[in-house]
Amino acid sequence: MKILPLSLAACMTLTFAACDQRSPEVIEKPAAETSNFETTKLGLTIDAYIAGPSDAKAADVDRAFAELDLEIAELNQRIARSTGVEAAEAKAKEDNLRTYRDREMLRWTEARVRAAGNEVGSAARKIGENAEDAARKVGEGVKDAIDRATD
Repeated sequence: MKILPLSLAACMTLTFAACDQRSPEVIEKPAAETSNFETTKLGLTIDAYIAGPSDAKAADVDRAFAELDLEIAELNQRIARSTGVEAAEAKAKEDNLRTYRDREMLRWTEARVRAAGNEVGSAARKIGENAEDAARKVGEGVKDAIDRATD
């Protein structure tokens, strides 16, 4: 009878310890083939969010994406108004920026998912700790009851 509460507590401890394994926090940063103010700003704002997620940093990332999208739209206008070498150069730059934007969007999505997962993981660990404490108290109560009954 004394073995049940102790084995229950041991199982819960091992279960929650196994849940505490985390994936690496490294998210690969893409390199921009066409580097400009917008690509630099976007990369830095995502880096800042990864280092310490917050709503304010998420808003900064959204703003940086909007600024890069504006640059891409301006290049599309230049492509439509020009011909020859100028249009080809603008198209190449636009393609590079769009590719960089798409890769950064993947990194941004992964960063948000990881941040949300970390919040869920923290909550689960807290629940596990509370359950472990409750199981320990129940086990101690059962042990005390058994000790009193045998006396």
